[in-house]
Amino acid sequence: MARVVLQFSPPTQPPFRPALTRLAARLRPTPLAVAPLLALALFHPIAARSESLPMATTLGFETAQLPDHEHMGLVGGTLLFGVGSDWWLGPAVYGAVSGSRGGFFVGGLELQRRWPLAPGLSLATGLYAGGGGGAAAPVGGGLMLRPALTLLKDIGPSWQLGLSWSMLRFPSGQIDSRQLGVTMSWRSEFMHLDDAGSGGIAGQATGLGFDRMVATASSYRFEGSGRRIGLAGARAERRSSDSGFSAAFEAAAAAQGDAAGYLEILGSAAFNTEPAPSALPGWRVGVRAGIGAGGGGAVPTGGGLMGKLAGTLEGRVAPGWTLGAEFGEVHSARGSLRARQVQVWLGTSLEPGFDGRGEPRERRVRVEWTGTWQHHTAIARADGSKRALDTIGLKLDRYLDEHFYLSGQAHSAFAGGAGAYSIGLVGAGWAGRPAARWRLGAELLAGAAGGAGVQTGGGAIVQGMAWAGWAPQARGEWRAGLGMMRAVRGGAQSPVIELSWSRGFGMAGR
Repeated sequence: MARVVLQFSPPTQPPFRPALTRLAARLRPTPLAVAPLLALALFHPIAARSESLPMATTLGFETAQLPDHEHMGLVGGTLLFGVGSDWWLGPAVYGAVSGSRGGFFVGGLELQRRWPLAPGLSLATGLYAGGGGGAAAPVGGGLMLRPALTLLKDIGPSWQLGLSWSMLRFPSGQIDSRQLGVTMSWRSEFMHLDDAGSGGIAGQATGLGFDRMVATASSYRFEGSGRRIGLAGARAERRSSDSGFSAAFEAAAAAQGDAAGYLEILGSAAFNTEPAPSALPGWRVGVRAGIGAGGGGAVPTGGGLMGKLAGTLEGRVAPGWTLGAEFGEVHSARGSLRARQVQVWLGTSLEPGFDGRGEPRERRVRVEWTGTWQHHTAIARADGSKRALDTIGLKLDRYLDEHFYLSGQAHSAFAGGAGAYSIGLVGAGWAGRPAARWRLGAELLAGAAGGAGVQTGGGAIVQGMAWAGWAPQARGEWRAGLGMMRAVRGGAQSPVIELSWSRGFGMAGR
């Protein structure tokens, strides 16, 4: 049996490097730098009548070089959707896990083109643009550009391994690095339905496959110092209905205490079971373990890599709704973070057929993904000044009926000298009938924000937004909004101008 051995040895000065360098050098840290990527990515026509889209989830690691020969290990997670003709697009986030910059995070969008080279072998060319920073990294306004080439090898029907070469550049900062990296990718399908009517996809989960969304409130008590901080966050879970195992993706940010700007993003796995089904029906106990990246807000996470271990208790309080608590510990891999965690949470099931509710019902709900640019006109800084800043963000809205929706949002600064400033929000809104060509909407949100010397008190903020939408196509909508953001305990308060593009999908509902 013949065996083929693939070897890839990139030259010291790749032939494509000058072109990528010229491309990155032409972009500037302004809204117009991100707008072309955002518009191309979100407005590209996606097969509106299809019941699925190709989807690829990628996890990668690379080591970037900072000034003075400092090295920072980065983990990147990307969720890409096939938009036709070998083009892919989707959100991505990068976070520090080694070095001394724990709390460095960047969120944005990736546009990628894949080129088949041979059976089971392909080359991906991509451009990422996002905003962020943290841990006093020299990022300037926060705009990060990352052109990359990735050689991908199939290792099965769904999995790929890759070797990447990329540039990491902050045009208004001091980071300009070239590095190799490794990636792992998993291919699947994004199942969705029409927005109206009835029916479903038998035996398959729609959307990203998550079947429960959870809002969390946590308290950390640091060992030794007794310092306490409060966090607000969210968790998306994919559960097994018969074995008790679940996998989740979660994020939280400081909203109380003296750690404004602290952010953590983790993947976790859990197991739970009913200890006494007859005496306590619907109540479960278990354990959860998580690993990921965190830092900022003077929380000592070292390079950023951290883990959690907790005992869990949850109970079904109404059909499709669960209330739970977790008690455990949080440790950083190299920093001095050691803390006791207490968490309470409220979860709602997204897909039917779980929590003892029987077979799926024939019902659909509308879900909207929205890419957004926000301009904060005058926001207070640590030096006493008030200056504007710009953020790039992603929203996920799920409708409860034709007009009311729940919203989860994440935004990161890319201009305005606030590269480490990030925002996480949850709330609710009202909008006109989705099928209308023109409609109005409004939303009220609360969450956490901080970083880059922006004054947000303990980190808790509220934001109200009114918007007007125009739908040039059945499932796409341009929006313009005007609102106000305010810190709960003093500090930041600023009018907010928003421009965004939204894409609607139909999902299975309970």
